[in-house]
Amino acid sequence: MYLNISHIYFFIKIYFVLITMVDKINSFRKPVENPGEIYRSISIDTRDFGVSEKLTKKTEDWFVRFCKKIYEKFPGLGGANAQFRDDFAKAINFLDWDLKAEEYNAAIKLTLILGVVIAGLLATIGFLFLLQPLTKVFGTAIFAMVLIIGIPFVSVIYGFTTIKNYPLAKVTEEKVKALTFVPETLGYMIMSMKLVPNLEKAIEFAADHGHGKIADDLKKLLWEVKVGIKNSVAEALDDLAYRWGDVSSELKKGLMKIRAAVIETSEAKRYQLLDQTMSETLSSIKNKLEDYARGLNQPAMIMFYLGVLLPLLLIIVLPVGSAFSGSALAKPVYLILIYNITLPLGCLFFANYVIKNRPQTYNPPKIPDNHPKLPPKNTARIGKYHINIFIILIIIFVSGITASIFLQNNFGKTRESVLRYNDYDIVNPGFDCDDSELRILEENPKYMCRSEVEFWQQPQNDITPYFIIYGLLITFTAIISIWCYFTSIYKRRIQMDSEKMEGEFKDALYVIASRLGENKPIEDALDHTRQFLPKSLIAKEVFGKAIDNIRIMGLTLQSSLFDKNYGALKNNPSRIINSAMQLMVDSVQLGVSVAAKTLMSYSLQLRNTDEVNKMLSNLISDTVNTLSSMSKFIAPVVLGITTALQKIVISTLTSIANSGTLSDISQMAESIKTGVSGVGMGNVSTANLSSFGDISPEIISQIASPTVFMIIVAIYVIQIVIIMTYFTTKIEQDNITLVKLRIAQTLPVAVILFIITTILANMIF
Repeated sequence: MYLNISHIYFFIKIYFVLITMVDKINSFRKPVENPGEIYRSISIDTRDFGVSEKLTKKTEDWFVRFCKKIYEKFPGLGGANAQFRDDFAKAINFLDWDLKAEEYNAAIKLTLILGVVIAGLLATIGFLFLLQPLTKVFGTAIFAMVLIIGIPFVSVIYGFTTIKNYPLAKVTEEKVKALTFVPETLGYMIMSMKLVPNLEKAIEFAADHGHGKIADDLKKLLWEVKVGIKNSVAEALDDLAYRWGDVSSELKKGLMKIRAAVIETSEAKRYQLLDQTMSETLSSIKNKLEDYARGLNQPAMIMFYLGVLLPLLLIIVLPVGSAFSGSALAKPVYLILIYNITLPLGCLFFANYVIKNRPQTYNPPKIPDNHPKLPPKNTARIGKYHINIFIILIIIFVSGITASIFLQNNFGKTRESVLRYNDYDIVNPGFDCDDSELRILEENPKYMCRSEVEFWQQPQNDITPYFIIYGLLITFTAIISIWCYFTSIYKRRIQMDSEKMEGEFKDALYVIASRLGENKPIEDALDHTRQFLPKSLIAKEVFGKAIDNIRIMGLTLQSSLFDKNYGALKNNPSRIINSAMQLMVDSVQLGVSVAAKTLMSYSLQLRNTDEVNKMLSNLISDTVNTLSSMSKFIAPVVLGITTALQKIVISTLTSIANSGTLSDISQMAESIKTGVSGVGMGNVSTANLSSFGDISPEIISQIASPTVFMIIVAIYVIQIVIIMTYFTTKIEQDNITLVKLRIAQTLPVAVILFIITTILANMIF
């Protein structure tokens, strides 16, 4: 039997029929997708760059996910009838968190339980392994126990309080951001209302171009209206206004007036009401900024007292308190704990607390590390060459240490040179003694120690290694400054160019709008603006490239600006310029007349925003200048004087102790000679001798030497200057690039001033 073509065709047909039947059977077995999966499969084109993306589920805050996971594992911790407090309920509702009271309670309780358990374990381990070493270091078991118990449990209390009040902190954060985003959002809505008095279009326009939680809430509002959760836009807007009422009264009042403008029949009255809304909003924002600026005076003074005056007071209080109380409070380990750990951390935490409450009126452009105008990462551009920064730092480090040691060995004083020059007897400096007094000194070395301290405190016998201390201080300052400078200067230059372009952009928008108002096409408007402002960066970098892309490469307006490879704005870091140009592209599609009105209104909006930013800058300028002077000049001078005062305090205490010692020794020697004491020399003990004086010689010997104290203060100078510069710059502008550049500029001046002050103070005192 032979197979012909008809048979082969018949078998192929049967095969495909069977495959089709199997697919249909499997399709019936496939579970039905839920609405969320269906919506996630929908792709849309965004208005930015034409990139296709999917509708995704809203990302929950980490705190919500944390609470839900804890409750899922330990549901019994949630409580049967758990309820939020009124303030927490309002915060959760405002933040729009899908968080239940039992989930929150479970997370809080477990955090507290785990924190206490971990703190107890750490304290137990500390008692077993760290108590004796810390007791030897600090000289007392009480202080060691305070550290072992206090640090873990204080950390637990701080962490528990932070997590417990996190929802309230998030609301406070949004309240601060609202001072920036509310005028922007209301401005967008007013722009749209002036073009078309339609509330839904105004909300959509503000949601598309706005930023922050307000824009997100407006998008959610439109979605709820479209799916039928809310009956109308007006109803949803009322709900939004009252929900934001406690956070931003300006937004609540503004939304109500914008809604009232919708039903206004007269165009002139509608414009007047909208302009009045913007004016009242800016006035209210101005009042809040003034309150914030006035409130900065107290934090500035606290920072000065905490970082500058407190170290000056402590250097007097600690040695005197140590001498008369018998506690070694001025030991090097205590000074390191106070000056190099506690005070810097306290200043840093306080600075961050104040900075968090600063209104973000302006967000500087963020420059990515791969920006084409930047040199390779961690390199310095010197002429035509790129040199690795770490090579420069290694060269400075080696050179600084070598030069410091060389200068100290050739020009500095040493113990041997001082003793050789003075031919001095350390055992008995400054007075003659007979055999009985010499026996007392030899058997009680504490008196010799006190004599040594007094001897080495004398200026002509000062053996502090100044060349090494100053050399290392300058070396490490140079390393920090050079690293901060070369990792920030190139980004800062791009930022400054971008900020200059933003300033020029306000005038350029007005020129473009004027040409569009004459019914000119957008290409002619851009070309006219480039010719009208030939020296401006915005005309060269943006308008000129966009015109060339349109005329030479034949790109569309959208592609000429935002194309990933050829767009005029592909490397532009300015959010303001990018948003405005996208707004121009969107409005041109509705006609040149609409685009003209839109750009004219947006130009006024930018001026309003710039007015708010300048207002805050002017209000805080006095405080910023005061803090800058403190960090650059006052702090180094005061701390330089502190090092000299420490020598005076120690010399004074040593003199007092030695004056008592000489009298005690003479009396004891006389008693031994005449036999009045009735005891032998063997019964003369350290306790007997110390009872004659007011200051314990052991305590004086444990006080930090001038060399150790100068090293501690020198490190503190670097720490406090960096912290105060960070605080000052962050108050002025939330810009980490500017912070690093300011540190590079301020730190060398402050350290050199500290060294000069130290030298002069030692010479004078």
